Amino acid sequence: MKDTASPKLIEELANKIQAKIIAGDYPPGTRLKQESLAQEFDVSRTPIREALSRLEVKGIVSQAQRRSAVVRAPSSREISEMYQVRAELEGLAAQLAAHWITDQQLAALRISHDEFVEAVKEFRGDRDGVARASAAKTNPKWFEEASERWIEMNTKFHKTISESSNNRYLARTIEDVNSGYARSVMLSSALGMNSFRIESNVTQHERILKALEDREPKSARRAMVEHVIKAGEFVIASFVNQPSED
Repeated sequence: MKDTASPKLIEELANKIQAKIIAGDYPPGTRLKQESLAQEFDVSRTPIREALSRLEVKGIVSQAQRRSAVVRAPSSREISEMYQVRAELEGLAAQLAAHWITDQQLAALRISHDEFVEAVKEFRGDRDGVARASAAKTNPKWFEEASERWIEMNTKFHKTISESSNNRYLARTIEDVNSGYARSVMLSSALGMNSFRIESNVTQHERILKALEDREPKSARRAMVEHVIKAGEFVIASFVNQPSED
């Protein structure tokens, strides 16, 4: 009898594996062995194999013939294209949110921005530029926790806006675009964040928030598009300029 798995189980496994990739549990370059994953999720190898194939189609893992799947590191072109799409989608979300956002959602967005500012202060500390790289090496736990907090609050700010767009399909699409290696991309670029870049990030968020509070759709869209495009440019530069570990 042929070993088969239900589409629902395959989808659940693909989502669980992807979630671990996003969380950084499986960083780029990690080899995902079917036997190990089958044991971890208490299933046979068949649904694991199918789940990995789905992630390969999404560009999250790569699989050479007869070899284990490997978590992919994105290319500069892929990062650029991802941020271009993000800019348009999140710009539309901001534009719609300026129409539909409720007072309660605005209050939640203000809170998330304040939390983001606090996370930025923690992440910045007394460090910038090269000093941050040194701190990451001498105190990796501090750097990891501060980076995670910064990314978490940044994600919360953007997600609040997409959910306020009153367009669930758009919100889901944005979440899909930001999945996969997006989190690893942000973590990797965090090392190159200097004081100017960090402050610019806060200023851009404030500009978006003000446009939403003023209920100015065009201004909200423009501020969001500019913010995401600038973020993409920085991330690409960060990847290109990262020193080799050799």
